[in-house]
Amino acid sequence: MKQHFLILATSITLLSACGEKKKTEASTTSPSAENTTTASSESSDEKKGEFSIDGTNVSGIAETQYLGDKEKGNFSVLCQHNESATSANYELLQITFVNEKDATTNPNLKIYSGSSLPTTEPEPGIVAVALSGIGGDLGDKEYAGTSKSTGSITVSNRVIIIKDLTLYNSDGKMKTVNAKIAF
Repeated sequence: MKQHFLILATSITLLSACGEKKKTEASTTSPSAENTTTASSESSDEKKGEFSIDGTNVSGIAETQYLGDKEKGNFSVLCQHNESATSANYELLQITFVNEKDATTNPNLKIYSGSSLPTTEPEPGIVAVALSGIGGDLGDKEYAGTSKSTGSITVSNRVIIIKDLTLYNSDGKMKTVNAKIAF
């Protein structure tokens, strides 16, 4: 249930932040927990990202997001491609690290099995990658890393580079992602 709220909060924050260059904040409270999770999203001042899904190239603006405490909480980089100003179709690639320091300094990144990292004591070097969208051939289910995922992810000079990363949805369908996203 918490994962659904984090995904919902992420989506709402991303959609409300599109086109803005100022910091925005959104808070959500899970009915099953009394504590509040704060997600803040910051525009990356024209940082761009490119990614491909099964060889189809798209691009978009990259944004960063802090889930909880800015130093200790999870750190996400989101890149969303919108089909057009008049269409609701989009593709969203989200990469979530243990924290920003781990994203920029850990040379041994491993794909986590799932679309969101554990909230308590996550292992350094794990990265959750999630692909979702409306339209195209993504369907209505999110694609995420699993124990079957292959490929690599590295960060160099605040640029995420994903090479031939296989992501799977809950039906077992696979998508191969390549990306270069500055943050």
